[in-house]
Amino acid sequence: TTTATAAAATATTTTTSSSAESDKLLNLDISDVKKILQKDLQEGQYFITGNLTKGIFADDCRFQDPTNDTTGLERYLKALGVLFDPSASSVQLLDIQVTSDRTIEADWTLGGYLVFPWNPKVERITGHTLYSLNDDGLIQTQVQTWSISPIKALVETFTPTFGPREKI
Repeated sequence: TTTATAAAATATTTTTSSSAESDKLLNLDISDVKKILQKDLQEGQYFITGNLTKGIFADDCRFQDPTNDTTGLERYLKALGVLFDPSASSVQLLDIQVTSDRTIEADWTLGGYLVFPWNPKVERITGHTLYSLNDDGLIQTQVQTWSISPIKALVETFTPTFGPREKI
């Protein structure tokens, strides 16, 4: 639709802008938020790169996964920026659906290398993300579950890998 195209075009221009309230994409139709998330996951690889559309997230958004719980969009982006090596890591979006008037759910796989000196390898895992929107239509929470335990994830983080990195 024209609205979806306009929203996606606006979202693209706000990706690199500051997260000031005026840059927020307020009250988009949830299907448009889903399309923006789909693009950010498939093309932006945002779990790895941090390259996401800031305009669809509340500045005080809460990001939870089995090993971390962070509040604040800028804190989350800073953490993502120093975690994965984008040249040797990838996200594959398996499915993304609007599941209610305020929730979007996505299934994906992710694998790669972390950017620590000991070169830890994260074997490809399957994950599920629940996005919940607030009254302004912005993502207020992003909650992930993984196919591996938090302990296994932490062990992988601290296990050295030897030899050249290969894209996972």
